Amino acid sequence: MTALPLLFEPQRRAQWRVLIDTAAIGLSGVMLAGALGWRLFGAVGLVMLVILGLAALVAVGAWRARRLDQGWLVRSLDARLPGFEDSSALLFADARALGGFRSLQRQRLEARLPEAARLDLRPAWSGRPIAVAWGAATLLTVAVLAWPAAQGKTAEPASRPTVASAGPPVLTDLKLRIIPPAYTGLPVREQTQADASVPEGSRVEWIVGLSPQPASAALSFPDSPPLPLLRSGEPWTASRVVAQPFLYRIEAPGLARQRLARVDVVADAPPAIRLVEPDSQLVQITPGQNRWTVVFEASDDYGVLSSGTLRITLAKGEGENVVVTERTRAIAGTGESRRRRFAVTFDLAAEGMEPASDMIVQLIATDNRARGAQRVEGPSVILRWPSSLGLADGLDGMAQSVLPAYFRSQRQIIIDAEALIAQRTRLDRETFVSRSAGLGADQASLRNRYGQFMGGETEGGPGALTLPTSDAPVRPAAPALPTNDGPPTRRAAPAVAPELEAGHTADDGHDHGQAPGGGFFGSAVDVLNEYGHAHDSGDAATLFDPGTRSTLSQALDAMWASERSLRLGEPEGALPHAYRALDLLKEAQQATRIFLRRVGSDLPPVDMSRRLTGDRDDIVAGALTPAPERPPESPAVAAWRALEDRPGRAGPAPDLGALDRWVRQNGGRIADPLALTAAIDTVRSEPTCLDCRRRLRALLWSAIERPSAAIQRRDTPPQRGRRYLEALR
Repeated sequence: MTALPLLFEPQRRAQWRVLIDTAAIGLSGVMLAGALGWRLFGAVGLVMLVILGLAALVAVGAWRARRLDQGWLVRSLDARLPGFEDSSALLFADARALGGFRSLQRQRLEARLPEAARLDLRPAWSGRPIAVAWGAATLLTVAVLAWPAAQGKTAEPASRPTVASAGPPVLTDLKLRIIPPAYTGLPVREQTQADASVPEGSRVEWIVGLSPQPASAALSFPDSPPLPLLRSGEPWTASRVVAQPFLYRIEAPGLARQRLARVDVVADAPPAIRLVEPDSQLVQITPGQNRWTVVFEASDDYGVLSSGTLRITLAKGEGENVVVTERTRAIAGTGESRRRRFAVTFDLAAEGMEPASDMIVQLIATDNRARGAQRVEGPSVILRWPSSLGLADGLDGMAQSVLPAYFRSQRQIIIDAEALIAQRTRLDRETFVSRSAGLGADQASLRNRYGQFMGGETEGGPGALTLPTSDAPVRPAAPALPTNDGPPTRRAAPAVAPELEAGHTADDGHDHGQAPGGGFFGSAVDVLNEYGHAHDSGDAATLFDPGTRSTLSQALDAMWASERSLRLGEPEGALPHAYRALDLLKEAQQATRIFLRRVGSDLPPVDMSRRLTGDRDDIVAGALTPAPERPPESPAVAAWRALEDRPGRAGPAPDLGALDRWVRQNGGRIADPLALTAAIDTVRSEPTCLDCRRRLRALLWSAIERPSAAIQRRDTPPQRGRRYLEALR
């Protein structure tokens, strides 16, 4: 360790070079800060800013010198001295902990220490930055010291009263200088319009020209104290940091009353986070997968921070045995500040993923707002590893796939048939016939559905599935009608011979009934009750009128003809029957009508005992009860009525004072209270402006509170009215 001072000497010389270089650059800034402090705050400002500048300069220099630490020295020795053979770190290690080859190598390096002591590790001077900093600071210091003082010019109107007496002042020039916050990255801009829209937190500077010069001027605000304008040469200036929208006008003695101008504030929007990869928020793990990549994109109107936070939640287990752990980790983004991408790749084994577990990842991003940064949580993405549970051996036959019941309407069958005909040239014969047969199966399913409501049977037994061919999905029969072609119907089945009904059993889903005990041989009723069952009975027999049943029966016949052609691979021959079935279904759907009984007047009987007697008691109506007084109108409604255009006659003047107070009280409910306040002020200043009155009336219409749509309870009728109502009953 006695030889280490030889190595520390080059390091100390390099640190002193960095300190002097930092002072050479930063003293120019200290000079400029002292000039600004003296110009703005006098000697006190000069001393304070110089002290702060020197403190900042020392802090920066110490930070730069601290970077030249032992690690930097080791890297520099290895880079500059080939004889050290990239082993300089051995000189700073404990010799007692070294052994073998490392101890031998250290002895070799100690023999070469004089070569390291003569090494110059001082960094080069920052010549160009020093020259640029001193040149810019000198020019700015001269400009600050040469700028005319505002205090010596404000008394100019008092020293020349003849100029002020030349006439009332007139606004000759207006310029707004908008300085957005530094974090927005927006440039400084100027405009000549009095109305402006600025980012939140911007500084607005007014530069006003008045001729002739008045004694004083100010910016007047309806809801806050005025802001004085300071004379700086010819123009008058003022500045204000904008945090919320406001109205203002320029006022000066003798200056004509100006209309209110408006400054709107564009709020800083919070960041928006979008999931880029994967394309779904729920992802199933694939067999053999051991890594998973997630990519988020965060965007903001002014920019987001380059680092974000990942919230990782891991849920393991099933049912009640679920263990949830949550942790966070930092992540760096790439790309420009307004649109950054945050990508991360997870090692699933290191993360602890296992069967029956979910990993939930969420990005938290923050914008670069200087004060009150907005922190937003993005969408979550889930990686799911399903449970490894399966069926035991020998239980495969007990598993049954549950699928939703798909069902095509008659209109969809027509559309599919026409599409199949258009594709005939691109399909081979076998595929064409297979798809046509599939449409025939769909037509059969639809026919069976309508046939059930007409008393027919479902082909294949009760609850049987119609299994179409080709690409048609499984469509189980059901008693409900999910199509929109018309009302549900039933069809009366034709007579069936007993030998054709031999396949029916007691549990086939039909109501067979009980055979009568005493029938004669050959009776049709006995044969039907003993060997078959009646279809046209119960609710199905009385559900429709005969005309509607006939229409539905024809529709079923057309469906049967369409099905026959489709199953034979002839969709062209099936289309006419399918169209006829659709027309008949629509006709049956529109056949139902509702009829109400016609009711005539039912007057109370005439009291014959008082006829021709001259008794007029309880006949002549008494004095009507006064109508309830309406609640007083709000100032907004009264002003809206007063502002109505009345050709040929003048209406009442609106109470603008009461209206202004009403706007202040209801500012939270009104969509744009500033626009309404400005319109009221304009009408007050220019009462003869018709366009101004119309604009105020239009704004009031949208601001007036709508009455609630509540049902008003009837007043209790008098005694005579109650007797009349009782007689009507």
